[in-house]
Parts: sequence; structure tokens; C-alpha cells
Amino acid sequence: MADYQLTATDVVIFTAEDGTEWCVPNDPANRHRIEYEAWLAVPNTPDPYVEPEPVPPQPTQAQALAFDHENRIRTLEGQPPLTLVDFVDKMTAPP
Repeated sequence: MADYQLTATDVVIFTAEDGTEWCVPNDPANRHRIEYEAWLAVPNTPDPYVEPEPVPPQPTQAQALAFDHENRIRTLEGQPPLTLVDFVDKMTAPP
């Protein structure tokens, strides 16, 4: 693990030995950016940018009510319940 990690923007994240992190802006006058450029010149390679996991969609109150209603009906009919993802896919599928 390198001391620096790239981000989606031109900012770099620095992680100190104690685990604290801070952003290094793309400003040539910034002292942390100067240290980063010197670190790169050694040569060193920063850790690559890692895309964060997508945040699962949160259903609206109406969607949650419809999801609950659908699964109650499915239970009465002896069918297995739908997952929220399957329910959303079912509701957004073209007719």
C-alpha cells in the first residue's frame, strides 16, 4: 500500500502512518502537493483510484408499501416473496 492514492478528481489522498488521511489538491504552490511531486520523482507509484460501491436505491414510502403488499399477496398465493431488486425490475419492465 502506497502513501498516496489517486481519486476520481485531480486530488490525491495521503495516508499517514497513524492512519489519518487528508486531501492533496492539484495546486503547485501547496506544500503537500510539492511533497507528493517529490515522492513521485523517486520514483513511487500511488495506489489507483477505486470506484466506490454503488449505493443501493432507497424505495419511496409508496414503493415500500407496494412491495410489502405484493409480498403479502404472494404469500397468500403460496409463492416465494420477491426481493426489492426483483420487485423494482418487475415494476419498471416494459409491458
